[in-house]
Amino acid sequence: MGYLSERVNYIKGLMEGMQFDTATNEGKLIKALVDVVEDLAISAEDLENTQDQILDVIDEYEERIGDIESDLYEDGYEEDIDEPLVCPECGEEIDFDELGIDDTVKSFKCPECGTKIDIEWLDCDEDAEDAED
Repeated sequence: MGYLSERVNYIKGLMEGMQFDTATNEGKLIKALVDVVEDLAISAEDLENTQDQILDVIDEYEERIGDIESDLYEDGYEEDIDEPLVCPECGEEIDFDELGIDDTVKSFKCPECGTKIDIEWLDCDEDAEDAED
């Protein structure tokens, strides 16, 4: 039994101990209010139980996702797509979007110093292997 239900039961016990007259208009009103408070307490406890169940499911999914991530990145490699490409010659950061570079481009020249930079696309290697089979 939850904290709210215990409090409602305490109030009901006080009403019985005081021999509260529920036949009067005031008594009927107070009894009706206590009944509403009891219903609210039950609803709040149901919501807490549902929330606990949802959090348990979320924890389970997070664990499953962690397992999947560890399987995917088994060799410790995790691609960081936000990390910019830097020219090995001059150190200039290169933005693929600004240069219009997509996965069909195999090499390009650094816009700052003109050094030729070769690109290895992970997906292209897989496509080449599939084509050989």
